[in-house]
Amino acid sequence: MDFPNLTCIDVTQLPHSLQALIDCIGIDNAYQLTCAYGGRPKYIPKHRERTKLADVLPPAALDALIKRFAGVALEIPKADHFLRQLRNQQIQKESANGLSRSLLADKYGLSLRQIGNIRRQEAHAR
Repeated sequence: MDFPNLTCIDVTQLPHSLQALIDCIGIDNAYQLTCAYGGRPKYIPKHRERTKLADVLPPAALDALIKRFAGVALEIPKADHFLRQLRNQQIQKESANGLSRSLLADKYGLSLRQIGNIRRQEAHAR
């Protein structure tokens, strides 16, 4: 699986549940968790030996997750939140470089309206 560069992600634009995960285990580990379990609940046990999360997370991240969420079934957000933000940033960059809405819509499989909305988001962010 390709691991995207998450350094340009604006964490404040992500859902609060995802922000809490990032705060607890870091953005890279949160991304790994969303790729493995996104869109469904995952029970966080009180003991690391009782979970397959060790296959996804390094020991320090798993310990931090258990310390904060032990005994809770977390609804793990989907990785789409990361990927959509990265896609939108790429669209804004290519738009600034002169690509037309029509070309961007074809390239990303989006409507002209969606491309326009993404371009406007950048204008409002400034």
